[in-house]
Amino acid sequence: MDIRNCVKCKKVFTYLNTPYCPACVKEEEELFETVRTYIKDNPDCKMTEVVEATGASLKKITRYLKEGRLEISKGMQGQGILDCELCGKPIQKGKFCDSCAIKISQDMNVIFKPQKKSADGFQIHSKR
Repeated sequence: MDIRNCVKCKKVFTYLNTPYCPACVKEEEELFETVRTYIKDNPDCKMTEVVEATGASLKKITRYLKEGRLEISKGMQGQGILDCELCGKPIQKGKFCDSCAIKISQDMNVIFKPQKKSADGFQIHSKR
């Protein structure tokens, strides 16, 4: 059993894949839901409005966007809130634009391409 202190409230808790205690996890999820609902109900809102209305910090809202849990509202577009981490192009959510995500995926497929094996279990090396 792994016992740790919550990074937010410092209370001792049994660690289960998150650095937050159950009470702080619940509080964080409630804040996320508040932000998500506000953006859904106010699609033309600016980021500053979301921060003021919900009490969530700009850093937290940006984290939600990078995690792909939220998408930039119509009112937030063009504010340079979130950019692709590779090419710098403005994006709606996540860390990469669609074209960079495709390129990363293709590169990963090449790097981690399964090796062919013969019937006797030995690797087959293709000639280039």
